[in-house]
Amino acid sequence: MKMHYIGTVLLGCGFAMLVGVVLLLDPAAPDANIGAGILAMVGVPLGTLGLLMIIAHASFRVFKKVRT
Repeated sequence: MKMHYIGTVLLGCGFAMLVGVVLLLDPAAPDANIGAGILAMVGVPLGTLGLLMIIAHASFRVFKKVRT
């Protein structure tokens, strides 16, 4: 599997988790806020990792093209 595909999937999962955070937040239910916090703690690094993988792959392709 190519690196940019994995990065795209991770980025999509991160965004999906952050959407879940927005949907789960409830001022009256502390349990929901705990679950939303866990989703945010996992979703942000996952999305960041995916974005970094996409940028790294694109940079590598540009560097490879310039070099040849």
